[in-house]
Amino acid sequence: MTPKMMRLVSAMALGSAVACGGGGNSASTPTSPTGSNIAPVTVPPNTVLATDNNQFNPTTLTVTKGTQVTFTFGTISHNVIFSAASGVPANIDVVANTSVTRTFSSVGSFGFDCTLHSGMHGTVVVN
Repeated sequence: MTPKMMRLVSAMALGSAVACGGGGNSASTPTSPTGSNIAPVTVPPNTVLATDNNQFNPTTLTVTKGTQVTFTFGTISHNVIFSAASGVPANIDVVANTSVTRTFSSVGSFGFDCTLHSGMHGTVVVN
């Protein structure tokens, strides 16, 4: 595993530990149950993390046509199954501890799910 991948998996583990979810392209500052701030987990641009607490982070990613989006997976196995739509990229089989890139060549809204974990949904919006 490359040093960059190790840093990303470490960031994902930290995000899982603090139950960080959320949406959008920017990092958020989650709070603990007592309301105190917890250090944010920064998601690299054009990346969707499949976290070890069974969430996609961000839940919605907006990109321009032709953008490559990297789906990064931690220690828990996940898949990415896209809703049927014209121009949707190929699904991602069950994987862990790796990153997989998909190019979004068509304008539209592309929903996806991890079919292994109920409620684990996301969307890539392509302008």
